[in-house]
Amino acid sequence: MAAGTRERLPGETPQAPRTPGAPEAREPLTRESTSRFVTVGGTRVHYHEAGTGPEVLLCVHGGAPGASGWGNFGSNIAELSRHARVLVVDLPGYGRSDAIELSGGKYRPYADVFAAMLSELGVERASVVGLATGGAVAIAMALHHAERVDRLVLVSSAGGVPLFSAVPSEGQKAIRSYYAGEGPSREKMRAYLRMMMSDPGLVTDELVEERYLESVAGGEERRAGAESAGVPAEPLWQELGRIEVPTLIVWGTENRVQGFDNALFLLRQIPDAQLHLFKRTGLWVPYERASEFTRLVLGFLAEHPAGPAAG
Repeated sequence: MAAGTRERLPGETPQAPRTPGAPEAREPLTRESTSRFVTVGGTRVHYHEAGTGPEVLLCVHGGAPGASGWGNFGSNIAELSRHARVLVVDLPGYGRSDAIELSGGKYRPYADVFAAMLSELGVERASVVGLATGGAVAIAMALHHAERVDRLVLVSSAGGVPLFSAVPSEGQKAIRSYYAGEGPSREKMRAYLRMMMSDPGLVTDELVEERYLESVAGGEERRAGAESAGVPAEPLWQELGRIEVPTLIVWGTENRVQGFDNALFLLRQIPDAQLHLFKRTGLWVPYERASEFTRLVLGFLAEHPAGPAAG
């Protein structure tokens, strides 16, 4: 066999030679083709992986009922993985990841798991992209595992302080009541999604069904991991000034879960931060503004080069 060629597996279709100068063809990335597991300290963590190279992106999803890694970032993984090794995790207690005990706070335990996960995968450092609860987990990683974090992208992030919006917000009330009363339903999920996003046309029957089924998978153990469980959150806002890495803050002005005044607070407190606001956009920026969000993240990473990461 010639050097640099891979032995074809039994049953594998040979690839046609690529025309010089033509873009390299890629197999479509799917939920299943990217699915991986790693065990960290006895906890089985599910994640999606795509792409290669020294740049590593760790994407952490939000904590609302029915959320998962692929659900929150599936629209972005294909383009991001052309430029980096992308790890899209399921928070413990969500998706296919085992649940963990949230002792001592809501965010630090998740941060500890993901820092250990990077070590297990041979990754020295990563840029962390966090949505909502995932943003607070990213902040906790930057505070407590600074040696693992190159840059932060905080999207509709928890962990700050609302300057003028109501507490609890309309969205926070919906999240906390989802499992209460008559329990979860497709109607509740549809109402939440319509409130969470600015454009009601994005709330399709398929999306409602996907999120609803995810929200009831796993029974009570899964429900215990949801935001509605009411685990006290650490006061991360008191320590934002200790974040040393370049930080991109991304928000939608129609975010009814975490108002954009939270973004202004993060911008004021984090030393090396910049803010991008999208009009006519709610909480779920990576979905509502998929192509623009992906370009924004890639531009930020290019403007703030990171050191090489192992793996």
